[in-house]
Amino acid sequence: MVVPPFVPPVGPVVGPYRRELALTVSEMGRTRRARLGCAPIYGTHPRAAEACGVLSLAGGNPGSIRLPWRGCPQYYDAVTATATGTWNGRYIRYSRTFSNKCEMYAATGAVFAF
Repeated sequence: MVVPPFVPPVGPVVGPYRRELALTVSEMGRTRRARLGCAPIYGTHPRAAEACGVLSLAGGNPGSIRLPWRGCPQYYDAVTATATGTWNGRYIRYSRTFSNKCEMYAATGAVFAF
């Protein structure tokens, strides 16, 4: 018997646990915030469906996102991205300072694109 390979879902999967994150992006003394819910999709994130799809493949952890390599200019304009919340019963706490916005988007896709 041939078993087809498991293909992870592209979008959010409705399940018994919450999938909700509070996101922030801080740069040059200002902070932007968004709320992202993925089961069902809701919140203030302007690209919520795309962000939920990327996070679903990474188990809700922005640090586990794997995207194709994308080159960015080599300049320093620090930006810090944070995410806290729950994903399928697990507490998520993520914080990372990137050299610039391009590097943040290259590493996290639409998650912090707000």
